[in-house]
Amino acid sequence: MPAHAEVDNNPLKPIDTSSPRATLQGFMEFTNKAYGKGFGFMHTYIDSSALYLTAEELTSLKEVQHFQRSAERALDVSELPPATVDETSRRLMVQLKEVLDHIDIPPMESIPDAQMMAKAEFKYWVIPNSEIRIQRVEKGARTGEYLFTPDTLNRLPEFYAKVKHLPYKANASVGWYDFTTYSPAGVALALNSIIPPRWLLTAPDKQPARTTFLDQPAWRWLGIVVVLGIGFIFVRLCFRLSHYWRIRTNSSEQWADLLRPISLVIVTPIAALIFGEVLRVSSGVYEVFTLSLWTLFYLVLTWTAWVTGGAIATSVIAQERLLTSSIDSQLIRLVLRLITFIVAIAILIAGADRIGLPAYSVLAGLGVGGLAVALAAQQTIANLIGSLIIMIEKPFKVGDSIKLKDTEGVVENVGFRSTRIRTLHNSLVTIPSSQIVSSTIDNMALRDYRQIQVTLNLTYDTPIEKIKAFVEGVKHILESHPDTRKDNIQVFFYQFGAHSLDILVDFFVKVPAKMDELNERQRIFLDILRLAEDMKVEFAFPTQTLYITDLMKENANPSNS
Repeated sequence: MPAHAEVDNNPLKPIDTSSPRATLQGFMEFTNKAYGKGFGFMHTYIDSSALYLTAEELTSLKEVQHFQRSAERALDVSELPPATVDETSRRLMVQLKEVLDHIDIPPMESIPDAQMMAKAEFKYWVIPNSEIRIQRVEKGARTGEYLFTPDTLNRLPEFYAKVKHLPYKANASVGWYDFTTYSPAGVALALNSIIPPRWLLTAPDKQPARTTFLDQPAWRWLGIVVVLGIGFIFVRLCFRLSHYWRIRTNSSEQWADLLRPISLVIVTPIAALIFGEVLRVSSGVYEVFTLSLWTLFYLVLTWTAWVTGGAIATSVIAQERLLTSSIDSQLIRLVLRLITFIVAIAILIAGADRIGLPAYSVLAGLGVGGLAVALAAQQTIANLIGSLIIMIEKPFKVGDSIKLKDTEGVVENVGFRSTRIRTLHNSLVTIPSSQIVSSTIDNMALRDYRQIQVTLNLTYDTPIEKIKAFVEGVKHILESHPDTRKDNIQVFFYQFGAHSLDILVDFFVKVPAKMDELNERQRIFLDILRLAEDMKVEFAFPTQTLYITDLMKENANPSNS
């Protein structure tokens, strides 16, 4: 009784688990109070004429939940998936109490306390004539506490099946497990303000509501179908709305696509919560549904993160008015992809931990898998790194004219794996990024001046003075042009050609692009043609002179014989 008074005076005081005696005593006291107040309240309510629960009665039920949670603290649920701990620990707590109410338990004074366990060689105690063990926890957040072992919890259904036909002991929690497992108490509390709880609590007493399949009553299967059906309809509507959004608005497709995973992110945890807290699906069916829903939740959450990264990248590019194929755009996409990849890995690790897969196992698996992928995709990784280097250093940009080994053309796209160049022949060359970063790149688009070099071929009969005047005239044209580089104009009588006197014309012109270069080249060349026309200077054609000897005359001359 002192322990009871202590609980009443300190409603937030946790259960004492410092020894097997304290753990068993605290478990029995908290479960007895939860059963006594809960069942007492339920019978009082059903026997009354009230339809709905009052605020005071709901507060009393919260106190019952506190007693239940405190009793659950005596269970070592460290091996249960975190996603199923709440409902599973509640079911196991009631099942364990039912088992203890059917077997003989020695007097509390004979159960080892903290002092006795400190001297004991083995840090556990087993209830006589049973395999129910209370053992000291050696690792984790509850190290040093004495709890009912995971093996005991795993075998509780087996123990309960063996003792449930035995008579109850005095002050036992009669029918508690059947009530929590098969009655719609969770539904009654959830719908308290809509449907009178008594209607739902008395419904399972009638056929066919008591019919069970896979240890689940018929009303619960109906509830499962309703929840899944509503969830499916909601997701389907969101998919249709996403499709409508993409067609009827000018919004980014990625933001419209985001509605699809978000719908599943909303539905899956709500469905899992309803299955556990409202319908209170039990046993293997609960584990299958709950673990499946949480697995789907984390997979879809990963999908959501990935789509969100793409949508943010697209919005940033649009906001900054960047070309979709530009290096800056590709860099933004790559950085956000890397961020979302890291976030996705973190989500998957958290999800694996919640469904019962240890985080270190997931990390080890990812490490081994990553190593295997890295070995199998060395070239792909090298190309990805090469693309990253190109995007950061920016040796060229989309639209630049470059020379790379035997390839010359205009850059059309810089991707995550390769760069595409449109050649002068209008063909499209795709070059892996790893080859580009290891090669010499001649970016002709970054030139301040573009060189123009041409040889003018004058006829051999051109007078020397006219050649000198023509050379000076061409120099004057180039020096007078506003866009030529004045300190490096070269116009000289260069050489005696096979059919002409060659004048070398070499100069630089300042133009931003290839088309501008062609326009200025044409302008200068036309001025040179006008100069040649004014000076009566003629350009030579490629010619050859053939000399033929009169062989018949040579044969008639005796001296040649």
